[in-house]
Amino acid sequence: MIYLEDGEVSKLLENKWDQIIESIESAFVDPTADMVPKVYLKAGNAGDYRAMPAALGGYAALKWIGVFPNNPKGDNPMGKKLPTTIGTLILNDRFTGLPLLAMDCTTLTAYRTAATSAIAAKYCAPEAEGFAFIGCGLQAKYHIEAYEAIFSHTKMDIQLYDKNEKTQKDLFNWLGSQNLCRAWGRNKSVKEAVKDAHIITTLTPSTEAYLDIFDIPNNCHINAVGADAVGKRELMTNVIDGAADIICDDSVQAKHSGELQYSEWPYLDIKSLYDVIKHHDTMQLERGLSVFDSTGVAIEDIAIATLIYQLYYEKNNT
Repeated sequence: MIYLEDGEVSKLLENKWDQIIESIESAFVDPTADMVPKVYLKAGNAGDYRAMPAALGGYAALKWIGVFPNNPKGDNPMGKKLPTTIGTLILNDRFTGLPLLAMDCTTLTAYRTAATSAIAAKYCAPEAEGFAFIGCGLQAKYHIEAYEAIFSHTKMDIQLYDKNEKTQKDLFNWLGSQNLCRAWGRNKSVKEAVKDAHIITTLTPSTEAYLDIFDIPNNCHINAVGADAVGKRELMTNVIDGAADIICDDSVQAKHSGELQYSEWPYLDIKSLYDVIKHHDTMQLERGLSVFDSTGVAIEDIAIATLIYQLYYEKNNT
């Protein structure tokens, strides 16, 4: 069985945002799709492992990924930098079990996470121009590129905040080298960064809530991405309680390990991303604050994995 290293996956997906987004959006409403909520296994160094099985069309897949926020970013005894997320996805024929392809999950996960946020933003804030990013690591770059694919009709105004000033400065300088936005700025606080935002994207490993509804503009949308495990959170309870619309990629996961683990969710009207995509012509999203509680689901992984599989064989059979 062929194994694709992360660099090979990156090359196959480079400049393919339209295909990536279309693949994932279609997978959410594909009647052949099937999955179960991710399974967690605690690990050392404040990390955990996650098993994510899914099926789509003629394929089945398992993503086995470790998430370790405290991994060293510089030299370490292993002699190399270690990313926060490390994992492998195995793609099989759904009907025979035949293994078809295995691939590194690092870049795959970054792409699918950003693409799913962009899909939610497309339906919840289609006229957005102002974007705030809380957390300026590598995932923010993927999100900015994904948003640009959706909001290419306008030049984005992007505001940044990160507790790590170097990380914030590096992303600010990267934006200056790209043709992705009409304006961009660095900020000294979350409140300053989000004050004019139409879309706020939270991308931190925080275990303490920091985004307050009193700092958020009316009629904005939040893509809450950082809380994807028990104990992690970014939004104060008043944000969820005050939201006109709450959307989840998977409500079971969100209640277990997303922002909804901190809310009295039996009393909330929760919509699925499936419904937002499938019934957007008839579904009426309320005017006001909307929140997408993104925990990451296996359908996203198998959608991008099958795209990688197709791109790989197109490249090697032409």
